[in-house]
Amino acid sequence: MSPVLFGGNLIALEKKSGRIRPIAVSYTLRRIAAKCANSYATNTLAGYFSPIQLGVGTPGGSEAAVHATRRFIEAMPDGHVVRKLDFCNAFNSLRRNLMLRSVLSTLLGIYRFCHLCYSNPSILKFDDITILSQEGPHQGDLLGSLVLRLHPSGFAALAI
Repeated sequence: MSPVLFGGNLIALEKKSGRIRPIAVSYTLRRIAAKCANSYATNTLAGYFSPIQLGVGTPGGSEAAVHATRRFIEAMPDGHVVRKLDFCNAFNSLRRNLMLRSVLSTLLGIYRFCHLCYSNPSILKFDDITILSQEGPHQGDLLGSLVLRLHPSGFAALAI
């Protein structure tokens, strides 16, 4: 039952490059449970992520980072640049067993739920096509970004 319950429907969004970004929309019960787990995790991890990463547990943190970056750029000497790095396909490049290990060591309170979500391949549907998802969290998953940040390589990718 887990592959279906922790799967979802895919929608395809077009990227600026013309390529497709698949977004997984989980089923209602899983979304509700993930929202509760995410709330618990956000409150628990605010101190863990701060000040390196402002997207979790810091109200207005991402917005503050954008404003600080703009001020930094405006005050930069001529000839200097700011480079934004975006690691492609972070969601599908992490091994689930390593993600679960990170959750176990950092967020024991939601480990069982995350184990149900990510210990087995999940079924994603797109029209008549069925895809067996086996790597990383789903893009669009309420817990996905959080779990991705807990993984050492995901934390580095999202902290830059």
